[in-house]
Amino acid sequence: MTTKSTVPERVQKRPSVYSVRQELPHTRPYELYYAEKVPLLQVFEKAALAWDNRSRSGILRNLARLVGIGKPMQAAECGVYRGHSLVACLRIARDLHVPVDFIGLDSFAGLPSLVEEDLKVAPENAPYRKKVLFDDTSFEAVDKLVRSAGFAKNAKLVRGFFVETLSKLQAARYDFVNIDCDLYAPHIECLEYFYPKMNIGGIIFFDDYHSHDFPMAKSAIDKFLEDKPETLLHLRFGPEGTNHTKCYIEKM
Repeated sequence: MTTKSTVPERVQKRPSVYSVRQELPHTRPYELYYAEKVPLLQVFEKAALAWDNRSRSGILRNLARLVGIGKPMQAAECGVYRGHSLVACLRIARDLHVPVDFIGLDSFAGLPSLVEEDLKVAPENAPYRKKVLFDDTSFEAVDKLVRSAGFAKNAKLVRGFFVETLSKLQAARYDFVNIDCDLYAPHIECLEYFYPKMNIGGIIFFDDYHSHDFPMAKSAIDKFLEDKPETLLHLRFGPEGTNHTKCYIEKM
């Protein structure tokens, strides 16, 4: 999806990046300074509506939506950071009357160490070659954000690196997974865990496939999917940027 590149005057006077992320909207019309996150919101909405169609049919659908009958949609986010995308997806589910159990996984201490595959393709001037990125968050801050938004019963935060936490999750079948973890090994770890646990028609969303800063994400995703039947679907909102084009697969 694309839009004209002309930026409205009100967008030019946008707030700081942090406050923009704090106030991430989930309803249209979207402003251009949200361009990187819009595909996630629309793909999650697609997944939620597809889950609703698969799970509830006939004359009981509206009643089921109103009173929460049936098993909730199962979703996960791998790479929560400060939690704003997680909360935005939860708001979409709430507005669609789709019950959801959302797991948010993150170290809450920044990226893990680079592996050989990262070092092969990382830009020479990439800051993460020398220091840990995305450590300016905390479990407590994200938990507070989720609770203050009213989703304490819908989201469970799991602290730790994926290699340590994925194997400890309760058995489940998933309808939506957002993989936003930048580096090579975390992508492989998440795909190896979640791919076989996806329901037919479930969606795995990739935030970093087209990232200029983290090209190892594409290497990992291509490697994992090379013998899989699914086709990557690509979409973008607004003008191209360093990471505005996203992609996803629908489990066959």
